[in-house]
Amino acid sequence: MQHPVGYTVANGRLNISNWLEVMTNSWILPQYLHTMSGAVVTGAFMMAGLGAYYLLARRDIDYGRMFVTLGVIVGLIASVFQLYPSGDLEGTQVTKYQPTKLAAMEGLFQTESGAGIVILGQPDVPKGTIDNPIIVPNVLSFLTYRRWTAVVRGLNTFPADQRPDSIEMLYYSYHIMVGLGTIFIAIMGLALLLLWRRKLFQARWMLWILMLATPFPYIANTAGWFTTELGRQPWIVFGLMRTVHGSSPLLSTGNIIFTLLGFMGIYLLFGLLYVILVVFDALHGPGEQAAEATPEESGDLGLLGERG
Repeated sequence: MQHPVGYTVANGRLNISNWLEVMTNSWILPQYLHTMSGAVVTGAFMMAGLGAYYLLARRDIDYGRMFVTLGVIVGLIASVFQLYPSGDLEGTQVTKYQPTKLAAMEGLFQTESGAGIVILGQPDVPKGTIDNPIIVPNVLSFLTYRRWTAVVRGLNTFPADQRPDSIEMLYYSYHIMVGLGTIFIAIMGLALLLLWRRKLFQARWMLWILMLATPFPYIANTAGWFTTELGRQPWIVFGLMRTVHGSSPLLSTGNIIFTLLGFMGIYLLFGLLYVILVVFDALHGPGEQAAEATPEESGDLGLLGERG
């Protein structure tokens, strides 16, 4: 859907003609790496945050130190990997196959040679400008084409009906994702420095940062998916089939609303259960679970699961 390959068009219908080409689509690997490393970042921050909570509460100290150590080390590696190479590979694909998405998420309304990257600013779509911008010159050209003076196409070069439907939301989603990703590297880098100097477990201010940062990878991942799907619009299959043509005459409005509400309800229920279970287990603590084990339960396990 993002980069269709291995298809033919016959009688106004899209048909898959080459499954091997579909399965080896160049879009898959960078997208997979970026998505999975985002999941690792989330897990690492969750572990580091939980360990920080235990250390701040002065309970389960050994587990807390282990969680923080592992979370910080893996979190920094995964956060850097998100930026490079997985993020860079994603950016290269967007530049090559979805230039409208690139221009919209970067807030580039006019084609520029030596295009700068917008750090902060508010897009004014009707006027085609960025208000109150903080821009680093030439960086966007270098990141996209590896040349400081390369020409990057702006939204003005594309017909209005080929531009993303919600440029503002796409722009903010992308900048939230990238901004949080940069902050993650800074947090984990500073925490690892303190860990290396053997000061992390006593630096309560850093432990507070690790604990309070726990939910932000979830926000960054969500913003990333917003960026992916908003940038694909107005296409359901990029460049081939518009979203407005993706509906079926066999489905009524009532069917669609009923299904949508059903999925929303299921995900809300599962989400609440997830939060409740995670909070319950975190408050219960690993130390209490170990202490509750009976002597028989704590024996050594053989290869087939038999107690030694």
